[in-house]
This record gives sequence, structure tokens and C-alpha cells, in this order.
Amino acid sequence: MSRSALLALVAAFAVSVAVRSPLIDRPLSAHHEYCTAFTLIALTNWWEDGFATHQGIPSGGFIRDGEVLFPAERYDRNARAVALYYFSHPPLAYDLPYALFVLFNTAPNAAGLQWMNIIFHLITTVAFFFVLRLVLNERGSLYGAVLYLFLPATLWFHGNVYMSDMFVQVPWIFHLVFALRLFQDNGHASRRNWIGFALTLFLVVYTSWLGAFAALAGVLVAVMRWWREARSRLLSLIMLTGLALVAAFGLTAWRFLQVIDAGALLDHYAGRFAVRGSVGVDFWPTVKQVAVNYRIGFLPVIVLLVVLVLRNTLRKAKTSAFSGNLGLFALLSGLPVLLDHLVLLQYAEHDFAALKAAPFLCGLAGWQLSQLGATWSRVALGLTCLASVLYFYRTNPLPGHDHGRYAQEQTVGAFIATNAAADEVVFGQGISTEPQVVWYARRNVIGVAGIEAAENLLRERDLQRGVVISVNNGELVATHITR
Repeated sequence: MSRSALLALVAAFAVSVAVRSPLIDRPLSAHHEYCTAFTLIALTNWWEDGFATHQGIPSGGFIRDGEVLFPAERYDRNARAVALYYFSHPPLAYDLPYALFVLFNTAPNAAGLQWMNIIFHLITTVAFFFVLRLVLNERGSLYGAVLYLFLPATLWFHGNVYMSDMFVQVPWIFHLVFALRLFQDNGHASRRNWIGFALTLFLVVYTSWLGAFAALAGVLVAVMRWWREARSRLLSLIMLTGLALVAAFGLTAWRFLQVIDAGALLDHYAGRFAVRGSVGVDFWPTVKQVAVNYRIGFLPVIVLLVVLVLRNTLRKAKTSAFSGNLGLFALLSGLPVLLDHLVLLQYAEHDFAALKAAPFLCGLAGWQLSQLGATWSRVALGLTCLASVLYFYRTNPLPGHDHGRYAQEQTVGAFIATNAAADEVVFGQGISTEPQVVWYARRNVIGVAGIEAAENLLRERDLQRGVVISVNNGELVATHITR
């Protein structure tokens, strides 16, 4: 990277921070900030009880509250594990922020998690520049990297919202650097790149299921290359991919099996796949929602791509040819996303699932921008970034322009924290029980249809006291109950 490109990237990052800074550490509320609250709850369990106490396994709520409902003397370890812990993703995206909070001797908090997320946005963007530099000239690489800073999806999900689906971008984009180097036949097959390929793939798999699809995409590309070239290096890539998968899934399984049996864990995954996979899905409404997600996260760059492709096609620009290396990038960055959506279509209804497509779209946009003259390419880039910021604010209004929605979950959570005694089970009737409320309440909240349902649950669990939080004439009310 030249000095001018580095300075331009750092300056663009500084602007992206200024764009987001008014939204950092505001009350956690809408647009998937439940992911941030969910992560903070898991980290707080480790912070307060000790990492080893919970075997380093993330949780879906506050463990000490949950153990009241699932005491060890009444429930076997599998039932308790499924009720208390979160097995849907491998654990690296929780391990790293926890390690940083411990390093700085600071209790897990929203601002710290969000600023960490933003710093990793910069690291990811620099890595993405080096990805593109393997397939584009420096100008196109810089344009693609700047776009990665300013898309509505990246501004938000590399900022306010943190979970496995966001952090996985970091090791995955680093993995693309090493994968491209090894697949290209230009003398990059050094020991360092082989180690980097295996290590980064291990980290991707150890973070999110995207890693499995990235591994499958790499194997498919290697097989296609082997069909044409029959080079031993491609077989080595396939074997190394298999080792990374086994190591990451093996370590994840070892950690999870500290609290749950293998059969129960597999049954749990089967159940999760039933509600997140593509089997039995109402196809067209789901695809329509996925399209809406892409519109929310990527509309400015999609418009830019359509306009530039039409322009360059109509003008038959000689430099717009789709090179072999660019095609390799498109396969390695696009195919894992396609596989992810095809296999986990119901999960793709969450708009953070579309974040994975950002490298593919930004890479193609950088390529198309590089076909314009220097002046026009900068104008197009600047207008696209400006449109992205404005669209970002449309979806995530600045404080004071949100009609009070940002404070809703915090208000409910604070009311619960004030009105629920330590020995009372907390129930919610007609209120949000999302992780944001749980985070601010520092208590688990069980949704019920009414007081009778809450009393029945206390009776079933042999518990004495509870409190039902409801709304009456627009005001929160706490009704204390005993069985």
C-alpha cells in the first residue's frame, strides 16, 4: 500500500467514525441491537462468575437467574444446558471481547464493545484493501475499501451491533488474502501463506458457520482448478482446509460437551436448523425479505454498480474485461455467501446476514470505478458514500430524531431493576422481553399471557415469589405474586 493510499484510507475511516459517534453508547434498542445486548449478557456472566465456571460457553440470559428455574436436582444436565447456554455459533466472537475487557480491567459495557467493533472495522478494511490489491490496481482497491467503510450495512454492523455474524468478517477477509495468494500462480506459495491460510480459516470456522461455507467454496474452486491443471498444491489446499475444519469444530465441540451430551447437542442443532434452514420455508416471502435486507444495507452501492455496468458495457470499455484473478475473487467472496443463504435461508431473513456480501459488492464496485477517469471516479465514489451515510441515518436516526424509540427498552429494563426483588422471578406481560430489556434490568424476563400463567409457572417450578411487569394506561406496573 502506498503512503497516499494509506493516508486516504485512514482519513476515510476517521470520517466514518465521525458519522457513527453520535450513535455510540446511546440506549440499545432497535435494528438488531439485541445482538449487542445478547453478547454483553454472556460476557457479564463470565465476568461476574468466572470464565471457567461456565466452561467458557456463551449464554442466552443471566445464568444465576436461569438456575433458579432449572435447578440441578430437578433437571438433567442436557435440559439445563439447552435452557441456560447458547450453542448456535462457535465461541470466538465472545472470547475476544471478553479477553479485551479483562485486559483493560473493565466490566463489559456497550460503548466498549461498540468501539472495539469499530476498531476491527478499520483492521478489516485494511485487510480488504490487500485482498483487492491482488486482483485490481491500487486506485480500484482503494475505492473498494472506502466503500466498505461507508455502506449502511458496514457502518451499522461494524459499529453499534456486535455478534458472531459481524466479527466473522475480520478473519474471513484476512483469509481471502491468503486464499487468493495460494490460488494465484504467481510465486506466493510460501510457508507463511500456507500457515496464514490454515490459521485464518480455522478462525473463521471458530467464529461462525460462514467458515464452513468459505471452506466448501475453497474446496469447490480447488476441484475446478484440479480438473484443469492437476497440480499437487491444490490437493494440499483441500487437505489443509479439512484440517482447519476439524480443528475448529473439534475445539468447539470439546468446549460445548463440557456441559451437554453429544446426542443432545446434535438434537439441539437439528432443531435450530429446522427454524433457520431452507427446508419447508415459505420461499418467495422469505426471498422478498432477503431482497429488502440487501436494499437496507447496500442500496447506494447496488445503484452504483448497475449504473457503471451499463455505462461501461454500452461504451465497450476495453479495460472492463473480467480478468481471471477478479473471477477468482468473485468466487471466493461470493460463493460462501450464496451457500450461506441457500442452506440457511430463514436465517438470511435477519438483515445482518447480508453483511457477508459486502466484500463481493465492494470489490466489484471498486473494479467498475477504476474504469472511469480519475475525476469522475472520485465524484461517483463521493456521491455513493454521501448517499450511504444519508441512507444509514434514515434507517438509524440520530438521537433526538428517533421519536423516543431508543429509550424504550432501557426504560422497561430500569423499571424492572427497581421493582423486582432478588428472590422474585420476573415475568413480562405485554412488554418487550428482548435481550436489551434483560441487559438493562440485569434480570431474565419471562413472557407470559397473564398473572395466572405466571402463578402456574411458579407452582410448576416450586418457586415462591414472582413479579409481573405490565402496562396499564401507558404506565409500567409491577404486580407482585406468591403461590
